[in-house]
Amino acid sequence: MFGNFALAITAYVYLSLVHPLRIALRGKLLLLAFLLLSAGRLAILRRAFGGLGGVEAPWLLLIVTSLFQGTAVLLFLLCIPKDLLRLAALAPALFRKKEAGRRLRSFLSSGAFAMGLAAGALALSGLALYQAAKVPETRERVVYLRGWPAALDGLRIAVVSDLHLCRFFGRAWAEALVERVNSLKPELILIPGDLVDGEASLRGPETEPLSRLESAYGTFVSVGNHEYISVVWDWLPAFRRLGLRTLYNSHEAVAVRGTELVLAGVTDPASDRWGLPGPDLQRALRGVPRDGPPVILLDHRPGHAPANAGDGRVRLQLSGHTHGGLIPGLAFFVARANGGYLKGWHEVGPLMMYVHPGSGLWSGLPMRLMNPSEITLMTVRSSPARAEAGRD
Repeated sequence: MFGNFALAITAYVYLSLVHPLRIALRGKLLLLAFLLLSAGRLAILRRAFGGLGGVEAPWLLLIVTSLFQGTAVLLFLLCIPKDLLRLAALAPALFRKKEAGRRLRSFLSSGAFAMGLAAGALALSGLALYQAAKVPETRERVVYLRGWPAALDGLRIAVVSDLHLCRFFGRAWAEALVERVNSLKPELILIPGDLVDGEASLRGPETEPLSRLESAYGTFVSVGNHEYISVVWDWLPAFRRLGLRTLYNSHEAVAVRGTELVLAGVTDPASDRWGLPGPDLQRALRGVPRDGPPVILLDHRPGHAPANAGDGRVRLQLSGHTHGGLIPGLAFFVARANGGYLKGWHEVGPLMMYVHPGSGLWSGLPMRLMNPSEITLMTVRSSPARAEAGRD
């Protein structure tokens, strides 16, 4: 029921922090129950309210349980260096006096230290939850692209990604985000996937503000893995009703400033679970000549960049999915699961890729530390020499 990750967190924190405490067995069992409930939040909310990670749970319950879940995750991460230090205290080369090593080991196993570590984890969890839930700030990015048409020099693109609109990121949050995007007066708005969590019939209030996105040449979206989890065949027509132009293994040639620009998008590998078309760049770019107009590709998964670069037609790829790695400690594993790409600019063969850190976040693990969400105002410049990212 709880999943391997939750069980691993529970077992490790219990053995590292709780088991050594000199308290009654009843107290240890209560702490164990707290760890199980906190680490197993996803499975419990899903069973009780439905939706991936229990996205249909009441807002306040999502917030409170997120705080406890974050505390359990952070305790897990904080216990690792604590235990490494405790092991180091056994090394004669580091602690020449056995008594000093013994005192350190005793302190690291004490109730006072455990309480301090728990208080620190709770405080950090609250900060991580706040940074995850707040409306993102705008950050300006500049990219210079080789062979970019002079007529499109200075093209202003607003990029938002991984909105995960649901009860956690509700209507008020979406309205504030739309207002900030519109205030930038972008020429294009691009969203590389994971707009929603939950079925289309349930997300009307949260997604309706997207219909008010304003730009000179339209709003284009691709789908991410959460669109499939949320019944993608219902969301495709829902996006159209909101005025969002969906790129589903397809492209649109758009006349921008009188110059043709190709906007393409591919699907997500999650499609395999439903027997639907997987990401297919060749299909998406069918009919686009190799010496034709520049191509901007929306591909939710940054790990696809090397294969996409091999095609040769894509100048700029916009991706998301990683949420910037969430928090230190988890970021290493997120990067490894995504081809080494975490966030920011990456030059991959002939294309430049921007891995968006996310504007929202999946409510299943809403944590951000040293990793702010953002609304990106991207300016694309012509570069006669080579592709590169400008200084942020």
